[in-house]
Amino acid sequence: MGKGKLIWVTGLSGAGKTTIGTKLYNYLKSKDNGVILFDGDALRSVYQSTDYSDEGRMNNARMTNRLCKLLTDQDLDVICCIVGMNEDIRKLNRDTIENYYEIYLKVDIDELIRRDQKQLYSRALRGEIEHLPGINMDFDEPHNPDIVIENYGDSDPDDALKMIIDKFGF
Repeated sequence: MGKGKLIWVTGLSGAGKTTIGTKLYNYLKSKDNGVILFDGDALRSVYQSTDYSDEGRMNNARMTNRLCKLLTDQDLDVICCIVGMNEDIRKLNRDTIENYYEIYLKVDIDELIRRDQKQLYSRALRGEIEHLPGINMDFDEPHNPDIVIENYGDSDPDDALKMIIDKFGF
């Protein structure tokens, strides 16, 4: 099959997935044109999904897995910045996509609540949002990521990019 890579950048909302994923995308794109960047919010828009329940999130994640497999089988590299909150979906990625790399951006929930760029955490704490991982919905922390990056905002995103490049030899 294809030799494309799936680089799964996971973590809770506000952990820096899109920022670091975009940096990685720009770096890889400068070396090879066959790179695609997916953001979980953009994918949800494509899928026209407003179901944030466990089942809805799993359906979206399975669709994302199939889409990523379709592209990696065509020798394209895919960077997917997504909460991907369930170990079952990460296992599915490992089982179905040969060149799968998992990056976990780990940030303590208290720090994410403090940052709260999208006002998701404050709204969930007030009961305005029903299904937010880390607050009123479980987040199944990755069991065996290829790399864990603690992203507390005290380092430059370029440092995270360097860690990823050094780890995987991209």
